[in-house]
Amino acid sequence: MNFRAVIFDLFGTIVDGFAASSGGYQEQFCAALAVSNDQLAPHWRDLTERRTLGEFQTVEASIESLCDLIGTKVTAGQILKAVETRLSLTRHALKPKSDAIATFEGLKDAGLRLGLLSNCSIEIPIVWPETEFAKMFDAAVFSSRERIKKPAAEMYQLICERLGVAAKECMYVADGENFELAAAANVGMHPVLIRNNGSDNKKEVLREAREWKGAAVSQLADLLTLPGIAK
Repeated sequence: MNFRAVIFDLFGTIVDGFAASSGGYQEQFCAALAVSNDQLAPHWRDLTERRTLGEFQTVEASIESLCDLIGTKVTAGQILKAVETRLSLTRHALKPKSDAIATFEGLKDAGLRLGLLSNCSIEIPIVWPETEFAKMFDAAVFSSRERIKKPAAEMYQLICERLGVAAKECMYVADGENFELAAAANVGMHPVLIRNNGSDNKKEVLREAREWKGAAVSQLADLLTLPGIAK
């Protein structure tokens, strides 16, 4: 069959992993709040699930909660600086992989609709409209906006609704975090693993990627050669 849409995961799929992009931003984040990384990091990790599920609909709210957990009092100016740092990091992280834009153009030329499905904190949908991706994607679903996350079937069904396609007409491309590929298959999509090399692949959240026996590509450009994609 010919597909009508290709749906992508975000981190590790069309951009590099978030941690790989952090650079010196963590130090700037700590400096803005006048706390050490040893104080900040464990509490920020503790907030990950709440941030991903959209408990905080502004970056300010997540940082205020962080400061409460640390037990530090900060000024409005410090909060503003910390927000700016988080958004700058997010912009830096949302840089397309080298073959991403050309691949998207090829898929669009083949008549396919493009969708995004991401588990992420609120910074991502805030910055998304500024990115190169925004004009190329027909729909995007962010866990922090919808307050659900992969591998919940509702996430996959929602992106199909917004693209106006059936699940069986969609290819889902991802790096295999938290068994997202199996979840896509369970709703009727055709999952494809993008293989990434690196130490992150040893993490338990990427167990699916290590054990995957289905369709796989080593780079985004390879998608253009798969059955059901070419005209």
